[in-house]
Amino acid sequence: MHRYPEHLTHPSGVELTPKPDRVLLSPRSGGPAAAGQADVLDSLGLVREGADSHGGPAAADDGERKQPANEGPDFLFARTADGAEVDGDAIAAATASGSVAWSSPVFTADFGAGPEELAPAADAVVLLHADVADPEDLAKVTALGLQRDEVRSALLGDHDYFTVTDPAASPAYDLTERIGEALGRPVEVRLEWVPARVPVAFTPNDPMYVDQWNLRQIHAGGPGTTGWNLTTGSSAVTVAILDEGVELGHPDLVGGFLHNGINLGTMSGTGAPTGNHGTACAGIVGARIGNGVGVSGLAGGCRLLPIAFSRWTDTEVAAGLRYARMQGAQVVSMSFGWNAWSHAVIDPAIQEAFNANMVMCVATHNQNLANGITYPATNPLVIAVGASDQVDNRKSPTSPDGEQWGANYGPQISVVAPGVRIPTTDRLGANGYTGTDYTGTFNGTSAATPHVAALAALIRSRNSSLSNVRVRQIIETTADKTGTVAYANVSGHPNGTWNEQMGYGRINVYRSEEHTSELQSPMYLVCRLLLEK
Repeated sequence: MHRYPEHLTHPSGVELTPKPDRVLLSPRSGGPAAAGQADVLDSLGLVREGADSHGGPAAADDGERKQPANEGPDFLFARTADGAEVDGDAIAAATASGSVAWSSPVFTADFGAGPEELAPAADAVVLLHADVADPEDLAKVTALGLQRDEVRSALLGDHDYFTVTDPAASPAYDLTERIGEALGRPVEVRLEWVPARVPVAFTPNDPMYVDQWNLRQIHAGGPGTTGWNLTTGSSAVTVAILDEGVELGHPDLVGGFLHNGINLGTMSGTGAPTGNHGTACAGIVGARIGNGVGVSGLAGGCRLLPIAFSRWTDTEVAAGLRYARMQGAQVVSMSFGWNAWSHAVIDPAIQEAFNANMVMCVATHNQNLANGITYPATNPLVIAVGASDQVDNRKSPTSPDGEQWGANYGPQISVVAPGVRIPTTDRLGANGYTGTDYTGTFNGTSAATPHVAALAALIRSRNSSLSNVRVRQIIETTADKTGTVAYANVSGHPNGTWNEQMGYGRINVYRSEEHTSELQSPMYLVCRLLLEK
């Protein structure tokens, strides 16, 4: 009987437990992809992850609604309808007949934010460049059926990305020992771990501005003098939306792109949607202001750079960050988090982005966990963003909206921003959350994060000479001390009083921009020079 490996260890050292009723597949289909994949699954007695026992959409709970099943044009997660073990022999036969390109086992483990399901892609291996820099060593791994992907490798720093030429016969998870044997020494072999659930943090004369309570709450617009009186954003500032791509033809976004971006699965094409999430995040940042349609973006005068995930793997995160940096983005919005990603792959890309003066804003996630902030929001070089509710407390299950989720919090949190029932752009037509081109209920730390990214872009629009460290300091020192929690001076948090649930507080656009203006005044510059002597 065909069997998958029963024991694999994650690079973090966490032991993985098999999920025998689940499998990661790359089905082949002769007709339309969705119909062809359904035929393959039916023949194997499987249903898509997230479907009910008959293959239809499952009645998902609040957590599943926030994290849909991860699938793309060349892969999907599936399970047996009755919970029985996957029939490995049937999958092997389907692979031999050509209806399945490759398959991989699914595992589960807790990386600090509850159980996660994940699988190693059978068609990819990541090696340290130093281990295969010698042409003879490269030839040895090539002889095992590995082909270096030069485009991806160029965006992975010290690592090289290899595709497996025949993953059906020699899947990546069976090659780790063989690679070391071929090179005659122990080497670091990384598999490409694919999350079973998309690791985003969400639920699903501008006429909708009246509903944008969030912009008035943070003093971007509304009565009196607000942030928009100072700037609505400069076209010289670009915010990268590292996410599920963006609806390039949306009438509220058209004209606001630096260019059409890239798909991280093909390393070509555009940043067109691979899911709904990115378009909603993009609208919060950059929906055109004053165009007479839809919603207003907080930094609607700035440019957007859409970068579309395919598999949501650590190599895609690292490649996306480097791509954003190479394209000149000054800010990147990352509304996601997953503790199973490899720090060794992603951290160097974060460091390079930081060194290039980029401001990185990352979601803390939505499991209502104390000390539960997910990676990469735990990296000290990024701004970790939590979500606030409509009465300026941390979003929790007891918030007035009544939704049973809460923003994660802990020692790494920087600030909070509105994350409940946010009006924003949606994919066009039936592809989106609502079928109406807009949604009024985009939720989660995913919704909060682009607010902070947009604020960073507004600050950069006011003063392009500010460092990323200074931009962060302004955002943190000008935040409002809202909520029912107590703020205090805490070691390791130098920019004012702080609280583990709210960070430095809820962002205030007007105060941040006003502070930026003070930094440009001659008196301020003279005082600063005197203090630095």
